[in-house]
Amino acid sequence: MKKSIAALLAAALLTVPAALAEDSTVYEAENASFTGKIAVSSDAKASGGKVVGRFENPTDTVTFTITVPADGVYDLTFVSKGIGGGKYNNVLVDGQDEGQFQCSGTTFEADTLRGILLSAGEHTVTITPSWGWIYLDRLEVTAAESIPDSVYNVDATLINPCANEDAKQLFAYLCESYGKVTLSGQVCDYGTLGPECRAIHAVTGKYPAILGLDMMDYTPSRTALGARGVAVDQAIKYHKEGGLVAFCWHWNAPSEYLKTGTDSNGSPRWWGGFYTDNTTFDIAAVMNGVDTKGKELLDRDIAEIARQLLRLQEEGVPVLWRPLHEASGGWFWWGAKGAAPCKQLWIYLYNELTFTYGCNNLIWVWNGQNPAWYPGDEYVDIIGEDIYAAQHSYGPQTAKFMEVLDYTDSNKIIALTENGVVPDIEQMVMTNARWAWFNTWCGDFVQKNGKYNEAYTEAELLRKVYDSEYVITRDELPDFN
Repeated sequence: MKKSIAALLAAALLTVPAALAEDSTVYEAENASFTGKIAVSSDAKASGGKVVGRFENPTDTVTFTITVPADGVYDLTFVSKGIGGGKYNNVLVDGQDEGQFQCSGTTFEADTLRGILLSAGEHTVTITPSWGWIYLDRLEVTAAESIPDSVYNVDATLINPCANEDAKQLFAYLCESYGKVTLSGQVCDYGTLGPECRAIHAVTGKYPAILGLDMMDYTPSRTALGARGVAVDQAIKYHKEGGLVAFCWHWNAPSEYLKTGTDSNGSPRWWGGFYTDNTTFDIAAVMNGVDTKGKELLDRDIAEIARQLLRLQEEGVPVLWRPLHEASGGWFWWGAKGAAPCKQLWIYLYNELTFTYGCNNLIWVWNGQNPAWYPGDEYVDIIGEDIYAAQHSYGPQTAKFMEVLDYTDSNKIIALTENGVVPDIEQMVMTNARWAWFNTWCGDFVQKNGKYNEAYTEAELLRKVYDSEYVITRDELPDFN
């Protein structure tokens, strides 16, 4: 049975109390409990005259025991300074991964994880090393207001003035649904018959609303070495079965720029030719006109991917299109030279696919992971964020959702475009961090040896999410045909 958006609107939604108090409760780091080689040292500029550090080893942790007076959402502010420069580290609340805090330099700075859902009483807040190498001064806990419903009022106009009716219809549905329901998604190379979708169906009796796919094996430097893409055919099939499709593009650099030999895992470097470490491709030199040969090859690659996208357009398939993903991490060549050339490439790719090739079935999903890399509202339909929480950490990632809200002054749909652990939909509703969709990565995150794998998301939680009235599965999508 199809879910009615109107019925969901009429349903009673869980709410969270507004701010309970203006004052913060301060917890000095030297009074917390430690593991590993954490040490207390004096620092006259710290609030209590002392700091803890240095978080050199994986076993080094600091755990605060905090008390909150009432059920609600709270902000956790960490005051720290880096050793040798900026650093970021992990935060677990009651053992659940809630994100990271950072400091940008060697003086004390405050960074806040916002919107953490806590019940009245005691909780543990644990700091574990991601980068490590900090001195931690204190934790401040402040009651906070929940995310306002107004952020879900989004404009249903696509950035492409020539967008076709398929794309417009899907985007209108996403805008209408945003803040009310979350679409389920799964990366699976072979669609309904793929091991991930089969494992999900075995547990839930349902298929995800969105099938995540990759244009990777259509890239010329891969096809030249024997790779053969099947993703477009799978997308057409899933669309005919009533589902939606999302595409990323692990864009292999041109063959002329691939390093020879094998990587640290023993794999041929061309197999991971999208990684910075496996190529000499310099996107800055291409975009500023210095490397004209590289520009010709980049145009060749775009032409081939445009051909595949046009195949989908001819079949009436709208695409949630997410190229140049995770750019700010620098591990992919399109982000290796900083924000400026990557933003140039995004805009160039948009203009080529839109105006040169007429790919009018695309909804452009930007996934740069950092506001400094944002190319502008006129080039982005949806903002995506990729989050891989710790195993069985089902929190709604409210802090990151609230951070992404500040990427732009306008309201944009925000989606969880990659995840390892499936978030608990009840917590998403309670904190009002209403990701438009989630899209769980493939492999061990879902299945192992053809069976559902509970290492990341337990079967009980998956059933709860797929059965929720706030989650859309494939059978509950409207008929877009």
